Amino acid sequence: MQLRLINRVRLSVFVILLLGYAAFGPLLFGLHIVHLEFLGIFTLLNLVAIYALLPFFMPWIAERDIREIQSVLTGLKQGNFRVPIKIAPEPHDPDDENELNRLKRDIERMRAGIRTREEMVHRQSERILSLNESLRREAITDRLTGLYNSRHFWERLDASLAYSRRHGTPFAVVILDIDFFKKVNDTHGHLGGDRVLARLGALLREHARETDLAARLGGEEFALILPATTKADTGAFLRRLRERLHDTEILLDDGRGLRITASMGYTIASDRELATGAERQGAGASSGQEILRRADEALYWVKRNGRDAVMAWEDLNPGEGTRDEPAAEQAAGRAELPAERQTESQSHPLIQAAAAAAAITHQASMQRSVSNETPQ
Repeated sequence: MQLRLINRVRLSVFVILLLGYAAFGPLLFGLHIVHLEFLGIFTLLNLVAIYALLPFFMPWIAERDIREIQSVLTGLKQGNFRVPIKIAPEPHDPDDENELNRLKRDIERMRAGIRTREEMVHRQSERILSLNESLRREAITDRLTGLYNSRHFWERLDASLAYSRRHGTPFAVVILDIDFFKKVNDTHGHLGGDRVLARLGALLREHARETDLAARLGGEEFALILPATTKADTGAFLRRLRERLHDTEILLDDGRGLRITASMGYTIASDRELATGAERQGAGASSGQEILRRADEALYWVKRNGRDAVMAWEDLNPGEGTRDEPAAEQAAGRAELPAERQTESQSHPLIQAAAAAAAITHQASMQRSVSNETPQ
């Protein structure tokens, strides 16, 4: 049976009065004090007893329940929903229930509701995080090949460059282009071309390390970023990839098999080499575009010289990194390209930028020669 707070207080006071009567009654009667004086002294002694003994009844009256409630509320503030709390069974008549026990029951219901909402919010948060991660992956992934897309490649290239400058570790950048891919599309259709692109993407994922990045820049052009890799290691890696590509037969939807080759150009980016490039080409040359231009230059050298090969930009540019090939030989090399490759090379943004810079330099030199020939 539960007792309400007021009844607990009354019972405690009654017990204290009984104790006072048992303790002080015989003493006063033994002193032969008159009746009125006895009542006054007896009342005063009982009040003192109530004041002194009532705190010892407080744990039973309310203090124990209040501490349990306080511990539960503290746990709720800290996100702990498992703090134990003792709740007496609910009586048939709600008016007979102790007020603190009713409060603990209400707090337990509130705690259960909060726990349910917290679990729901946690599940929703995990679902939102999962969706955000899926959207992020979709935004940086090429859907056909499963590799990263061009946007993410440029972000990682800039990050790799910044890391290389801070720690002085070189990294390799590779550009890979499928040979005669237009012929594949013309012969086997775009579905066949898609199958070739997807298979090459799978090969790149199989051969790349966890720290490497493989991306599809667009069309049949792919790129790799190989952190902490030397020129020799990069060349060996690309030669193994080239051999694996030779041994791989790509099955098309019509059951026919197809083998492809690829041209690969690469460069090793280090802080010293980038500083040399900046001094040679001016401010802003030490950037991801400069690195990609080097790899692209090596790739186009392979394209002009038979395709299906691996070439390092450093092998084309020994010493301080400038090309020793005369302009006439460059023009002859471009003339050996098929008509569609000449158009493609001329439309490439990096080649257009290089041609514009060369035209400006040529115009400036012509103006200087004219001014020198003009009589004073």
